Amino acid sequence: MTTLTTRNEIVKTKKIISSELTKVQKACYDEEILKYYKDDNEEHLYWEQFDLYDNEVIEYETHSKIIGLSHSDINTFTTELTDKLIELFQKIGATEFYILSHLKLDFFGNRDSRYKPLVNSYKRLEAIVGQATYKEAFMVDINNLHDFIDILFWTTRCDPSVAEYIFLFDRNEKTVIHLCKYGNIHLTEFENELLTEQTLTSLGWTIIDGQEFDNFTDDGKIKGRELKV
Repeated sequence: MTTLTTRNEIVKTKKIISSELTKVQKACYDEEILKYYKDDNEEHLYWEQFDLYDNEVIEYETHSKIIGLSHSDINTFTTELTDKLIELFQKIGATEFYILSHLKLDFFGNRDSRYKPLVNSYKRLEAIVGQATYKEAFMVDINNLHDFIDILFWTTRCDPSVAEYIFLFDRNEKTVIHLCKYGNIHLTEFENELLTEQTLTSLGWTIIDGQEFDNFTDDGKIKGRELKV
């Protein structure tokens, strides 16, 4: 089941999620960019993106890793990735997830793109949302992960106009993941480290140290990726 929800509804009770988003927003805040907005009398548009900037930041332990799969067939990648993520989440008893971006930005980016996987992803997202714009959040259960992982993979990979970070938090605030344009998973656990390197490798994941590379090309060029002007 997939449910539309609001960012504020989530952070009212999920203090770690709120804190994580606030930390990222504080890191992204830029006085110079704000000045440009002020010069155009659009300061309010800047602050609309930083909707959680003033929320409380709390203290807790974090354990972060970048992990990937040895799977270079882009046409079957999201199926393999989703299966592996479900296996990973079952290991920690996570069954429901919140999906939301670091800033309050539209999940829909470049609708003028003609790249078929991106076009199809936006069509599927529009069917879920019921409209062609959406800046809030989703609650998704583990049985519906495949659709969202596929949508997030193609939009993150091919559309630089969407939010740079779209997070998937488990409802119990044990973990958060971010899927990057290369197909790697940026994983952070809160408080207790259950997904150790040994556990992850036993589940078929590769631990990535150092620079990341694209999993699907030899030259690093991402087909279909273009910035909307």
